Amino acid sequence: MDKEIKIKKKSDEIPVDDLRELFGVINQQIPDLIRNLFASLYDAETAEQYAKGIATIYKTLTEQGLPEEMVEKLTMKYANSMDFIGKAMENIDFKDIKGEED
Repeated sequence: MDKEIKIKKKSDEIPVDDLRELFGVINQQIPDLIRNLFASLYDAETAEQYAKGIATIYKTLTEQGLPEEMVEKLTMKYANSMDFIGKAMENIDFKDIKGEED
């Protein structure tokens, strides 16, 4: 991300070449940024903390005397809510973003 793009504009003309270069840089870097974000969110340490959180919620709800069915539902809701980024991104086709063909 060391590249600097300067857009020079004369009056009302659209700097098509500058925009093409800008979108080219964005097209190259956004997929890598998303991959790196996923890698940092879903590493082994994060997974371990996620599992501990689920176990803690389950244990706490059970100790409070809630019915097993309710404990399971609440635990599943918690587990699903923690995967919000994965849910938000599951329909993105990264090949389309980079302009690659199948």
